[in-house]
Order: sequence, then structure tokens, then C-alpha cells
Amino acid sequence: MTTSAPVTPPLSARQVTGDAVLAVVLTAFAVWVQVEAFGAVPDNRPPDALSVLLTVTAVAPLALRRVRSLAVLAVCLSGLVLLVGGQYAVGAASPGSLIAFYTCVAWGTRRESRAAVPVLLAGIAAVVLLRPLDLNAEGAVVNLGAFFGGWLVGAGVRERRELGAAREVEARHAVELARQQAELAHERASRATAEERLRITRELHDVLGHALSVVVVQAGAAERMLDTDPGAARQALVDIARTGRSSLADIRQVLGRLREDEPPESSVVSPAPVSPAPVSPSLGDLPALVARVEAAGLSIRLRMDPELDELVPGVGLAAYRVVQEALTNCLKHAGASTAWVSVARDGDDVQIEVRDNGAGPASAGEGNGLAGMRERVSVYGGQLDTGPADGGGYRVRARIPVAAARAVGQR
Repeated sequence: MTTSAPVTPPLSARQVTGDAVLAVVLTAFAVWVQVEAFGAVPDNRPPDALSVLLTVTAVAPLALRRVRSLAVLAVCLSGLVLLVGGQYAVGAASPGSLIAFYTCVAWGTRRESRAAVPVLLAGIAAVVLLRPLDLNAEGAVVNLGAFFGGWLVGAGVRERRELGAAREVEARHAVELARQQAELAHERASRATAEERLRITRELHDVLGHALSVVVVQAGAAERMLDTDPGAARQALVDIARTGRSSLADIRQVLGRLREDEPPESSVVSPAPVSPAPVSPSLGDLPALVARVEAAGLSIRLRMDPELDELVPGVGLAAYRVVQEALTNCLKHAGASTAWVSVARDGDDVQIEVRDNGAGPASAGEGNGLAGMRERVSVYGGQLDTGPADGGGYRVRARIPVAAARAVGQR
């Protein structure tokens, strides 16, 4: 994998200072050895200003060895070759080329590291052709071994540095990946919370809409019969209380789910134990729903398929809410006296139909109730049709595929 990042890391102030000190110390030592002519053979020219200048040229560039490593190697080798060519004593000038070569291999760019070997070989070839007077075969072997050792050490340092840089990049990528995964998990959790709150809102709409419709109808009936038939009025009030208690239980159940998602608040006193919330209504609760609506004055004919016990719980709840909302609309808008409810299994589908003999809704638009029913059915890939029924009245018909409902329940 290619990368645009530089191979050579940025230099620190400590490295720059260290290279400058190294260059000054080695240059001073090499000049002293050159001036004193230590190790020089009698045939060498005596030291002079030119030999001192060439010695400085062969060592002093080390101050910039990490900045321009290949150029420093070329300059140091040039100073060394010119010392040999001028028949001056090399003295302590050769370590400059050795350190420059090591630096080029270990710290230079890839291009500089690859070019360091041919540059060094060219310098060695020039020295060999000039035949230095103070270099014997043993010294040549030692010098070649030193340069080879510098290449090995430099290559090892470079490999370890690049491996460390690669691991650092991998660590940064891992941290970034973990951050992105955490953001994605948070986004999914937020979306799930929003969907759950939307579902709870629909549940509350269904429960409250049905309960208030039944209560309003029964309260109106009780008011009309209060003087003429006190017993019937009293029974209507009893039905209102029963409807209210049932609706409160449903609301507690829905709000209990909402509280389960909230973090518990720290408190010194432990909260009192709460009794378990009732289970969600299903098709088995339709007879009780029909009884409550009939108590409000609407006659209902209910027909249920016995095979409905095998349905996925979510389908049972959706079918129950569709029937509940349809009967609520019969009370609120249709002005009907009779309604027919049918819930049956038709192959791989569940067919739901609610029909009345009323006038239908006063508005041609689709309110929240019909929209909620349509959304519940569409979750399972079903369809909802509403409109005037043949022969008068209003009809709500829903179809829910059982196979698709199982797939949604397994997610």
C-alpha cells in the first residue's frame, strides 16, 4: 500500500543539536590528527592549509546528515578522495564518510537509501584507482568491513523505524475505526429509540382514541337516560368506569416500556416494587373489545377463524389495533347501529374486515387513525383498503402476509 507520508520523520531540536555537536567534535579531532600527521607515511605530502580544508570537507557536513543525507555522503566522499589524490594523510577523515553512509541508509528517503550504495562504490573505486600511500591491504579490508557493517546497521534501524511507523498508522486506523463503529452504534440506537417512541405514540393514540370515543358515547347515553331510566344510566356509568380502568391499564403498559429505556435515577430510598404490566392485547382479546363497544350502543357481529392462535404475536397486536381503530371510527364518525367484524386465515394471509351500516366519515381525508392502521399493516408487507361498502356503510379491509410477519419478528 502506498502512502504520501514522508519516510523520514520530522527532526527534533535534540537531533539537530546532536548532529551539530558530533560534526564539530569529529572535525576538530580529524584536523588535529591531520595537522600532527599521526600515522602518515614518509612519502605523503606534509599537512598544509589545503589538507586541513579537505579534512574539514570530509567531516564537517555531518552537521546536516539527517537533512540532506545523500548530498552529505557525496561531499564527505569527495573530501576523502581529494585527500588521497593530493597524497595527503587520510588520518581521521574516513569516519565522516562511514557515518554519512550509515545515515543515508538508516534515515534518508527511499531514493537516497537506494542511491547511497552506488555513490559509495564510486568513491571506493576512485580511492582504489588513486592508490593511497598509507592504506595497506589489511586496512582496506577493515574499512570495507566497516562500511558493510554500517549498511547492515542502517538497514536494521530503517526497518525497525518503518515497522514502528506502520504500527502507529495501524493503531490510528484502529482508533478511527472504533470511533466510526461507536458512532454507527449510537446512530442505530438513536434510530431504534425513535422508532420505539413512534410505535409507543401509535399505541397511545389507539388506546386513548378508542377509550375516549367509548366514554363519550356512553356518557351521552347516560345523560339522556338519567331522568327516564336511572338504572340504564347507572349501568352506562359502570361501563364508563370499566372502560377507563382497562384503558389506564393499557396506558401503564405502554408507558412502562418507555420507562424501561430510561436510566434509573440514584436515590437513597429504593422505589416500591411495581406489579408486572399486562401483556399486549391480541386477537384473543377481541371478544372483550367487542363487549366494551357494544356497551356503548353499537351492535357487533364477530366472526373469528380458529386457526388464528398460531399467529406471530406482532400480527395479533396489529390485527387487534386495526379492529379497535375501525370500531372507534364507527362510534365517532359513522353514526352506525351495527358493525360486522371478520378475522380469518386465507392461505398465507390474515384477512381483516370491519364493515358498518353507517354513513362513513364526514371528511374525505385520511386522519391519524387510518394512517396509523395503514402503517401497522405495512410493517408486515400488508395492505389496507378503506372506503364505502357495497350496499351502503363503510368498510375497512386489511391483509397481512403471515410469512413476512415471521421474518419481521425474527429480526
